[in-house]
Amino acid sequence: MTRFSRRGFLAGAAALGALAMAPRAAAGESRESGVFAHSVASGDPLPDALVLWTRVTPVPDATPGSGRGEPTTVRWEIARSETFSGALSGDVRTDASADHTVKVDATGLAPATDYVFRFTVLDGPAAGSVSRTGHARTAPAPGADPGSLRFGVCSCANYEAGYFRAYRDMADRSDLEFTLHLGDFTYEYATGEYGGAYDTTVRRVQPANRTVTLADYRIRQGFYHQDADLADLLAARPLIAIWDDHEFSDNSWRDGVTGNSVEPGDDVAAMKAAATQAYLEWMPVRGLPLQRHLRFGTLAEFIIPDLRSFRDEQQEIPAAWQAGSGAGATDRTMMGHSQADWFTDVLTSSDTRWQLIGNEVMLAPMTLPNTLDPRIHDWLVDQVGLPSDGLALNADQWDGYMAERQRIINVIGGKAGNSGDAGDAKAGVVFLTGDIHSSWAADIPAHAGDWRLGRNRQAVATEFVVPSVTAASAYDGMASSPALKEPVLAALGAGESIIAQVDDWFRYVDLTQHGYMAVDVNADRVQADWHHGDVLTKDAPLTWSTGFMAVHGSPGAVPAPGQLR
Repeated sequence: MTRFSRRGFLAGAAALGALAMAPRAAAGESRESGVFAHSVASGDPLPDALVLWTRVTPVPDATPGSGRGEPTTVRWEIARSETFSGALSGDVRTDASADHTVKVDATGLAPATDYVFRFTVLDGPAAGSVSRTGHARTAPAPGADPGSLRFGVCSCANYEAGYFRAYRDMADRSDLEFTLHLGDFTYEYATGEYGGAYDTTVRRVQPANRTVTLADYRIRQGFYHQDADLADLLAARPLIAIWDDHEFSDNSWRDGVTGNSVEPGDDVAAMKAAATQAYLEWMPVRGLPLQRHLRFGTLAEFIIPDLRSFRDEQQEIPAAWQAGSGAGATDRTMMGHSQADWFTDVLTSSDTRWQLIGNEVMLAPMTLPNTLDPRIHDWLVDQVGLPSDGLALNADQWDGYMAERQRIINVIGGKAGNSGDAGDAKAGVVFLTGDIHSSWAADIPAHAGDWRLGRNRQAVATEFVVPSVTAASAYDGMASSPALKEPVLAALGAGESIIAQVDDWFRYVDLTQHGYMAVDVNADRVQADWHHGDVLTKDAPLTWSTGFMAVHGSPGAVPAPGQLR
């Protein structure tokens, strides 16, 4: 969504109320300079495989996006011991056509096993250079019961808005098995265009210009990967990542963009192709299509759709309110029809205890009611064609694609679709969501219109929304100076209360803070803990704010008894 839309909605809402921890790089393994300046990473753990990644700087001027540097041969190794005895290994050739990135799908691994990995340059001026050691863990075998699973969740890391304190905190924890990143891994704006609280540009990104070309996107990726907090997180444990819009351009959709980071004359198709290439080079993912599902034994299956590449164009407010053609139109799609079929098939066939949806944009309705009179509501829906879920406040999220959302909800609730055919309800669906730069816990109503009118208050799933790592929250967008801190906090507090009253499926709303979620899964419940903190100060700590959980067989968000231990 555009920054203006996000700020506008949240300001308006307020106005309603007035495995083992990876070591830091050793000597000779600098993240800021040298042959392996961009750290190492792993990703997408399977029971027998891990994606391993690094980037080589074979000569000093072969910087990201430069197109310079001769082809280079790199050896990868993965082993169970820090001595690398009995390591699996192989050699890979990389060159400027891949921006000197190295990506290997290391197979033949044992399930539920801790591994270490590293890279060594075999030829050229950098021959003999060895990367830092990365740490990763494979997924359990398909039929194994791991008992529990704990991981970090994050999204929306704008370099110029603050320090990546969430990445640092997750990197320093020893209890998280992997990181789920829900998009906006990088931002596309020129330096100074999109800062943080108090209109502050905390630090400067490269390239200084808006990212448009392949070289630009490569430079931006490379600059992010040199951040010490991110570099340590990527080396500490596997990354499971999905993109959102800012890896490309604001409000990206199937055939273009509608946000505020394109200019007249831009070749949007070429920009998207360049951004896609850079993303696939620099991220530890297996490739396209990016939608995928990853199984963790009998306990949980992660289902991760791509909600940017196939969606219809976002509608503006109030066009999204138009009867028949607005957000409630039956033919509007967020996933695209083929991906929606894939999603339904994976969801309904999943036999794990939990189905965890890596969801880029919020599913729970954030809407204004058509009316609170049931008779008028039914007339407006049946005769005028207004959506039963209410009037969307942010059409970039699932509220802009209400009919498709309802089809997904029907499937979860045991209906084959809008026909209402009986099926098997899913008892353990939890949506883990990013994008909106704020923290939420919500019930997912079987039917939002009936819930609001008190006719059916059944929840079919649970949603936990992670705040941004640094990208501007509602507070940041409203507080242009520290002098406004108290009145803005008061207005946002009132806004949070109003949201929870108007859309009372929301159990927790925080529109101010930055951070991440730690999520713990066992057979009985999924618990999400929010960790928040200051991002304007380099070494500010993050602290636990609250926890909510979903109980298996009883969908909806309920307060957790305490912080995860």
